[in-house]
Amino acid sequence: MGRLRIAHLRLMIPFVVIAWRATQPIGDNSFLWHVRAGTAQLDSGMVATTDPFSFTAAGEPWRTQSWLAELGYGWLERLSDGLGWVPMMKFLMISAVVALLGLVIHRVVGDRPVVVLGGMLVILWQGIPFGVARPALLGATLLALVVAFTHMNRRPLWLLPPLFWLWASIHGTFVIGLGYLFLDALRRRSQRQVGAVVAAGLATALTAHGLGVWWILLQFGRSRGALDLISEWDAPDFTNPFALPFLLIIVGLIVAGSLGKLGPQQLWVAVPFLVFGLLAERNVWPAVIVLAPVAILAFTQDSARPRRQSDESAVINWAIAFGLVVVAVLGLARPAEISSERFPTSAAVDTLDDGRVFAGSAVGGYLVYAEWPDRRVFIDDRAELY
Repeated sequence: MGRLRIAHLRLMIPFVVIAWRATQPIGDNSFLWHVRAGTAQLDSGMVATTDPFSFTAAGEPWRTQSWLAELGYGWLERLSDGLGWVPMMKFLMISAVVALLGLVIHRVVGDRPVVVLGGMLVILWQGIPFGVARPALLGATLLALVVAFTHMNRRPLWLLPPLFWLWASIHGTFVIGLGYLFLDALRRRSQRQVGAVVAAGLATALTAHGLGVWWILLQFGRSRGALDLISEWDAPDFTNPFALPFLLIIVGLIVAGSLGKLGPQQLWVAVPFLVFGLLAERNVWPAVIVLAPVAILAFTQDSARPRRQSDESAVINWAIAFGLVVVAVLGLARPAEISSERFPTSAAVDTLDDGRVFAGSAVGGYLVYAEWPDRRVFIDDRAELY
């Protein structure tokens, strides 16, 4: 086993940042109604197929696309009597994305810790606005796992059907994963992988909603006119600092191509996902997860330079590592709170009458979590329903 070096300590920095970001106040209303959907389904003993939360669409057909994630959320809320588990879940999921892609980047560029760290920071930077606790975060983690899977020397393709059954029970981003694997199969000219992708696609129809998982996506696609009114479905705004990592990825792809390091095989994956990322702000992080290992080709070198050995103190390095772990633990130790700027205070909610409440979609999601079934909302942000 090699010594703990400064290069290794640098790679701990992203995880310290994640630990402190994970305990930011919860401000995502979608996540909150997912939690309540989980407890409601646990109580009923079945996956929801009609709307129980609003008075405007009560009883209307509604499929809980993320039913398995919701059951997990509901179980964790009851186990911990609250939302204290949320920071740790966010920390583990975001860390998994960064770590998996860090390993892939290391495989691409070799023993170049600074380049690996840079790639990890770009991925983290891009993921910060998307690193909320909703099921999409679990989908991003599974996408990073699939990207890492395609960089293995031996790929156990038989794992894909159960993996995609799980993914289709968690979030609709499973379609992105299928698309990525299909393009990767074309890149490899692998009929076996094409067959595994088809089997994985068929496995998605064996979840609680059956073929309904595809019906949800079809309905979602038909609502494009409504999605145009939602800011996260706008094209990426590169004046926004959180869109700059995607711009760096684009520059990396251009440089890799100009240096002859981006061959026709990589273009099978790079071009479709580049276009995908440019279509909507919400697509940017999945696109970066897929494209980062391709863009990093710009930093590969033809021959490895001999690494200069430095006189490092193992004791000092371990002391620094311990300090970084302590800083991360202190960040995670902060209590989980619901944002008082995003949502109404308990005192304001207490002034409401029981029954129907007219509110916007953000507050509607919070009221579903905090007040259902005593109060039913006018609207929340369940796009599949509205």
